[in-house]
Amino acid sequence: MHRNTRRPSTQGGGHSGLRGVAVLLVLLEHFTYSESIRGWAPGMVGVRLFFVLSGFLITSILLRQKSADQTRASQAAAFYWRRFVRLSPAMLIAVGLMALLDVAQMRQTWWIHLTYLSNFLIADVKYWIPAGHFWSLSVEEQFYLLWFPLVVLAPKRLLLPTVLVFVAGAPLYRLLVPLGMNEFYNVLLPGQVDSLAWGALVAVAKDRPSLNWVYRLMGSARFLWAGLTLSVLVLNPFMGHALITWPISPALVSLTGASLVVHCVEARGSAFAWLATPVLVHIGVISYGIYVYHYFVPQVVFTHANDLHIWFGTSVWTKLLRTTFWIALTFLIAEMSWWLLERPMLQLKSAVKPTSNRVYPAPEETENVLPQETPQSSDRVTFTG
Repeated sequence: MHRNTRRPSTQGGGHSGLRGVAVLLVLLEHFTYSESIRGWAPGMVGVRLFFVLSGFLITSILLRQKSADQTRASQAAAFYWRRFVRLSPAMLIAVGLMALLDVAQMRQTWWIHLTYLSNFLIADVKYWIPAGHFWSLSVEEQFYLLWFPLVVLAPKRLLLPTVLVFVAGAPLYRLLVPLGMNEFYNVLLPGQVDSLAWGALVAVAKDRPSLNWVYRLMGSARFLWAGLTLSVLVLNPFMGHALITWPISPALVSLTGASLVVHCVEARGSAFAWLATPVLVHIGVISYGIYVYHYFVPQVVFTHANDLHIWFGTSVWTKLLRTTFWIALTFLIAEMSWWLLERPMLQLKSAVKPTSNRVYPAPEETENVLPQETPQSSDRVTFTG
């Protein structure tokens, strides 16, 4: 009998596992209430990983659409319909429930969040609003509006220069913060687009033979470990400086995230096989719901169950119990949302399909329908699925 010595694959499931890691990092920052933990910016790292994944998956989808023999109008309709069906149901439920419960100022601001302008509201008022986590969802939606025309409609020669401008331009934009710009302007698309662009660069490099050297470089183990090491160094709160924290740290995290994406695609190295473990993959599957709902859990409890004094204790055990409860309730809500709402709604994705440019399909193509997007590539695109 021969022992199977093949290394576990991280392909497919690794992307979901990486998304699971990202959302757990967000929970670590928002639910631990520890400044020593927040000093390492786990929430920023998590959101940046979400953006890199979205940039890669969305660009991969659009590159396939660009080469397909379909009308551009029908491709646009299908693309935006799929994004709506995947992302809007949970968002609508969250906003509706919070408005009903009169939590998070939702009765006054619901229309801002449903039109994905939350980041503009934060930049305007210059503080974190009670639904502040919606800023990243707004960034993604604004990116989608921009990216379909750039990838599918614009000439092919413009895509790579645009990606490189975004990669280089966003750190320069963030550099304005230590030079005097208000830090809340960072939640606008120009401050975040380099993460999405790094993911897009991976997709473009994978698609174009002339850029395969970039793809191979990002997929090398030395490149990844160097990125991880440098990221830890720049995230260290004891060494942080504004000139590093704002422009460089997010850029390094995004670059490292792009390298991780390549490793997931190529299933390289057993060191990251744990990304494909079933539990972590499932967390990635429901990560969008976790992200949408988690920020409201403490607010609902504090608003409607404030007579339970356990929530206001300051001891270590009280904080631990409180954090455990927040996480457990968030996961329960996200599970219900996935099985009862989000997953069933995905059946509507095929209601709008791209149509062929041909009036009559060629005989040999009548039995070969273009494959639909796989769950790994499209159903789970988020900030942050």
